[in-house]
Amino acid sequence: MNELLFPYLLVHQRLGIPGIGSFQLVRTAPEVDWEQKTVHPPVQQISFVPETMEADHHFYRTVAQQLNITEVAAIQQFTEFSYQLREQLQQGGALLPGIGTLLLNPDGEVFFRPISQNNQFSKNISFQHMQLTPAASTSNSEPVSISDTIPAVENVTANEEVPAENETKDNWWIYAIILTVIGLAALLIAFL
Repeated sequence: MNELLFPYLLVHQRLGIPGIGSFQLVRTAPEVDWEQKTVHPPVQQISFVPETMEADHHFYRTVAQQLNITEVAAIQQFTEFSYQLREQLQQGGALLPGIGTLLLNPDGEVFFRPISQNNQFSKNISFQHMQLTPAASTSNSEPVSISDTIPAVENVTANEEVPAENETKDNWWIYAIILTVIGLAALLIAFL
């Protein structure tokens, strides 16, 4: 049963064990280290909440499919597994391969120590070789703010489009006068 827990957690982002608690796969946001000029990739961590769980029928169906047994047999095997897991906790702790270790504190509460995840496919990205051009020039005596170090973006608008936009913005009053004259003419015809 141990070999099915970690893959299920990876695929479904959540795993509940009745009588123990629930595990959830949480993804942290990427971080930028401006001093080292690196971007740290997002990392997935496993969190644990000791709570009363309802039965996860989707998990039971997955176990039944993986072990080629009926769903009722899967429920029985998982119930036995969770009972053995609680016994292991009473005897000092239980290791869940790929997930971490469950332990009891002196108050009898379950706490979780995750294993360090091997994020070998998530490498830091260095941008030391990139040369950033400041958007505004600053003198050496002034402190440089983050907004000053943001790269400048070139304006790719064609020169032909700019006058057309300006003409429509400058000529709005002509349309307003025409509509006003039409409105006055309509009122004049209505009162005659």
